[in-house]
Amino acid sequence: MGRAGTERQRAGGGRRGSRAGRLARRSLGLVGLFAVMLLVVGVGLAVRSPEPQERVYSVSEQAQLDAELRYRSAAGQARIAAAAPALDPEAAAELAAAATDLDEQADAVALPRSPDPTAEPGTDPATGAVGGAGAQSPTGSTTGPSAAPTPADGPAVLTALRDSALRSLSDASRADPGPGRVLAAAGVNQWRHALRLGDTLGVDPGLPSPGALSAVDLAAGTGPFADLPTPDASTGAEPTAAPPTGSAPPEALPEAPAECAGTPLGPDADRQGLLHARTAEDEARYAYEVAAALLPEPARALESASVHRSAAEAVTDRLAALCVPEAPTATGYAIGPDFRADPVAATRAIEQAHTEFYAGLIATVGPDARAWAVVSFSAAAQRSLDAGTPLDALPGLATAPAPAPPPAPPAAPPTADPGG
Repeated sequence: MGRAGTERQRAGGGRRGSRAGRLARRSLGLVGLFAVMLLVVGVGLAVRSPEPQERVYSVSEQAQLDAELRYRSAAGQARIAAAAPALDPEAAAELAAAATDLDEQADAVALPRSPDPTAEPGTDPATGAVGGAGAQSPTGSTTGPSAAPTPADGPAVLTALRDSALRSLSDASRADPGPGRVLAAAGVNQWRHALRLGDTLGVDPGLPSPGALSAVDLAAGTGPFADLPTPDASTGAEPTAAPPTGSAPPEALPEAPAECAGTPLGPDADRQGLLHARTAEDEARYAYEVAAALLPEPARALESASVHRSAAEAVTDRLAALCVPEAPTATGYAIGPDFRADPVAATRAIEQAHTEFYAGLIATVGPDARAWAVVSFSAAAQRSLDAGTPLDALPGLATAPAPAPPPAPPAAPPTADPGG
């Protein structure tokens, strides 16, 4: 009995020892697992995700960002000014129309970007502004009433329109071809609104005649394009990158070489664009001379004929600088019965066609001729508006998304004597 009890005690002790060992091993395993988890968490906290690199915008993209912010800011100013209780109704209507066009221009020039999933309800996906209170750039800076106090009376909006028009034309000469067309069209529209608003307010907008704009001034930033407010000063946006220093402006007065070796100079697109432009200007000159013979008051038609003759001569000088021989001027162009029935409407259609033609040239000529194409487009668009074409938010683009240089009209014996 004593021996059996002793053996039972030894067996029970062994089982208890085995259970204790298992518990000890399990505890060690849990401690090890916990230590590994702490190590993983510590490493994860110590290793931070790399900061996303800030996007670097090209000169053209930065010009678009600046323009979008500038347009939305001016639109906000115009709406506030239009709501002034003591404002003349005609001025209020002009301010409201300018604001609507500026909004459309801002949408057209905006860079594509994904909507922010954290945006508040009612937020404009294009600007980030809630309820139109202020304009916000893609970098997060805000302008308009929600940021800093901005003058919002008629004269202040007039100044904003003038400066933005000149800045847009300047940027159009440096931007990529597609955005350049949009910037130029927006500049023409803002120019026109500045003229209209200045006339309504009885204030000189301080703009030169569109025909007096110089491609040299546009390319070099001189004349009316000098002393424009920098984007950061006028809207709070980052300044547009300046053109590289040490290089000549892309546009210079054309000078024919002393001797041409028989090989035309410059890109073929520039030569072809200039050739089409010379034909178009000469055709318009002839059309106005015929219109002068048909109209009871020919003075205005003759003045327009002189404008187009000067434009054709300027194009001829540019072609000579590219060693393109001067072609003989056609003696006349075919005039249809519709022209004779309503020469005013016919010449207005010619001016609108010129607007679309030069808008297309902005996107097709090279950098050396871009400034000339921009100022030619501006002059053509203003002539078209003077002739009675309705003002669109983007003149020259609404009816011709991708205009191409028109073919040269067939020469024909004059069907009407311009002098008689």
